[in-house]
Amino acid sequence: MNTLGDLASRRNNNFNLIRMLAATAVLISHSYPLALGSTAIEPLSSWLGLSLGELAVITFFCVSGFFISLSRDRAPTNLDFFSARFLRIYPGLSLVLLLSVFLIGPIFTTLGALEYFRSGAIYSYLSNNLMLFSMKFQLPGVFEDNPWPGINGSLWTLFYEVTLYVLVGGLGAFAFYGRGVRFAGFLLVYAIIYIAFKELLANTTLLNELHRAQFFFTWSLPFVLGMSLYRYRQHIQHRFVWFLPLAALAAWSYQKPWFFECFVAAWTYLIFYLGFATNRFVDRYNQLGDYSYGVYIYAFPVQEILAHQVKGIGPLSMMLVAFPIVLVAAMFSWHFIEKPAMARRHAFAAQLTSTMTDLKTYWAGVRSGSA
Repeated sequence: MNTLGDLASRRNNNFNLIRMLAATAVLISHSYPLALGSTAIEPLSSWLGLSLGELAVITFFCVSGFFISLSRDRAPTNLDFFSARFLRIYPGLSLVLLLSVFLIGPIFTTLGALEYFRSGAIYSYLSNNLMLFSMKFQLPGVFEDNPWPGINGSLWTLFYEVTLYVLVGGLGAFAFYGRGVRFAGFLLVYAIIYIAFKELLANTTLLNELHRAQFFFTWSLPFVLGMSLYRYRQHIQHRFVWFLPLAALAAWSYQKPWFFECFVAAWTYLIFYLGFATNRFVDRYNQLGDYSYGVYIYAFPVQEILAHQVKGIGPLSMMLVAFPIVLVAAMFSWHFIEKPAMARRHAFAAQLTSTMTDLKTYWAGVRSGSA
């Protein structure tokens, strides 16, 4: 029987399609509040307690935890690792931010052109979102009368994603992936902090002050589970029967305090079971490209435009009209922005290494000259 480690060494898998389905699920989930307003209840969340969009984010993070760990394990240095991560996130992000500020914004703002471009809010939107800190989700006068005002509410996950990349880089730098005792120690510390924080949230009125930490622990859980599946991949079998007790535990814990954790554990294993299943159709699909990131970052602006232009549009109509438009944008982003950028990751890392070496040499000379 194959282990996850055996299957991870193969080139073809289903994760490209899974990420695409997750990105599409976010588009579907957002269609409800974007068409009907922030109080709209998506059907799935009414009984599961999780929206389809949240389920998609769990999927993204558990898959990232596994494959980002694989990326760090294979990278010769942290510089190579972070160069690849930078080129995967920032070229696509930069383009959607520039298009939002300098194309969508001027067309749809209620402000005059001069007033819009003089507004400091558009430049803080660019700078804050590029830094992924204190991220902004609105532009002045843009879509203010929409059912759910904003320009790109999907970008919030990128802060937590990149924060977890830093965690992986740190663990990789200190050989946590190569030494089982160290990684087990990390998991123990993480579990203690996670449980303590969950208990704190249950007994505090400081939810607003702790919301960022709450989000981090919520979305770090599937990521850390993905990391764990990678670290112990040679010991975890690819068998559907392993999913059944996890699913039973999740069902038993429904509407109990630890349902989320039990559900995420079951869902994570199911995603990896499906991700490593053999499927010839998916092998052909993988040749098309990875459009999931483009779908994720372009869906929200396109849906906001539809909500603005087609007053009273319903969720289903928004899904059907938005998806083909978003898919075209995602295909352009992959073939002309993301893929070319990723192809330069080794050259980019080499250039950074050379630059850092030159700087070290320069400062060594300065210090020796002043001594």
